[in-house]
Amino acid sequence: MIELPESVRSRFVAAGWYPGRQTVVSATIPFDHPAAAILAAFGGLTVTPDREAGEECAPDDVVFRELWPDESITGVWARLLGTLLIGVAEMHRGHGELYLAADGRCFGRSCVHDAFYFEGSSFTEAAERAMLGRRSRPLLRPDQSSVRLYGIQYTADSPEVYRYAPPP
Repeated sequence: MIELPESVRSRFVAAGWYPGRQTVVSATIPFDHPAAAILAAFGGLTVTPDREAGEECAPDDVVFRELWPDESITGVWARLLGTLLIGVAEMHRGHGELYLAADGRCFGRSCVHDAFYFEGSSFTEAAERAMLGRRSRPLLRPDQSSVRLYGIQYTADSPEVYRYAPPP
């Protein structure tokens, strides 16, 4: 069972979640991937923040559903991170998406510009980040010298950039 932090639990309950909730998950999602558990528990729910202003940025609404595979994520970023990425939600009124890695890390993708970012080392961390309006950490592809997120230009020298080791 997925444990939700107290800081955001009430928002999930208000959206219709309850402990033990299980929905049908597509057969295209590997049963042992963390995305299967997230979609089973939250699939079909729209979770909205309880505030307009976040701690560091605008909080996100999260609409849980299986995302259509996009080669720029499931191919390019999955290869760079050395993991299987599966999309589980739209965020920020469709302006972003949430992806889970096979090891449980969560990543986001901007649907507005070319940005991919680290949401948290676990789903609970990512849920808090989204609902409480905490900034994500941008990633750079090897072909990118910079990326723009939150109106800020990040480069490889920026301490906020999430460091990952591409597979050998």
